[in-house]
Amino acid sequence: MHGKQAALAEGLAPLSLTWLPAPALDTDRFGTFTREVPRAGTRLEAARAKAEAALAACPEAELAVASEGAFGPHPAIPIVPAGRELVLVRARDGAELIGHDLTLDTNYAQSEIDRVAGALAFARAAGFPGHGVLLMAAGGVPPVTRDLVDPAALEAAVRQRLAVESLLWIETDMRAHRNPRRMAAIERAAVDLARRWAARCPACMRPDFVPRIEPGRPCAWCGGPTAEAWREVAACASCGHQRESVIDPERRADPGSCANCNP
Repeated sequence: MHGKQAALAEGLAPLSLTWLPAPALDTDRFGTFTREVPRAGTRLEAARAKAEAALAACPEAELAVASEGAFGPHPAIPIVPAGRELVLVRARDGAELIGHDLTLDTNYAQSEIDRVAGALAFARAAGFPGHGVLLMAAGGVPPVTRDLVDPAALEAAVRQRLAVESLLWIETDMRAHRNPRRMAAIERAAVDLARRWAARCPACMRPDFVPRIEPGRPCAWCGGPTAEAWREVAACASCGHQRESVIDPERRADPGSCANCNP
């Protein structure tokens, strides 16, 4: 519905998939950024529901690809907005693989306005018209005015709504086809999925044998564990095979990052 197929196909190119024509699915029923339909469940549950609906609608397909995004405070820097994207490939037997992207490169923002000049200033900062904007009632409440494609159309829509509303809500349109930054993040999540597909367990060849980083680098003063990265650990979710390696084993952590030496 929102033109994601090119970004997904580009990111998943290493999988050498044969793409089938997309069935006519109304994926907005699983939730919309424009608030009319609340998302039921988590991002993963929504993406999974989309994939299952696609498999049901396209009996000849072996796999379905779906994505789901979310925007809000960065998990480590709450004062900064961040975007999260999830891309899922799901097979008919329920097997699935997931790629992720977390980015600060987003124009996610919103504001209340009471004049045309404020709307145009917000839109310019958001990258309009290359990036879309939405108009709503005060507080971010539908009805939504969307698909505004140039400054003249935005100005006309703001004037029309302000004639009957004293205050409007304007926000960036986070739908993928109206937000090139988000589309780029979807492609990066697909690239991450392809990377996980290629990372095979040496014991059973299951995909997603991707190492995670664990802290614990010894402090240069006391030798105790710190929060700095120390080990890479990969574990197979199927057979349990595990591989560990130490990152830069000779280097010791700055005592400034040690809870014992610098409490």
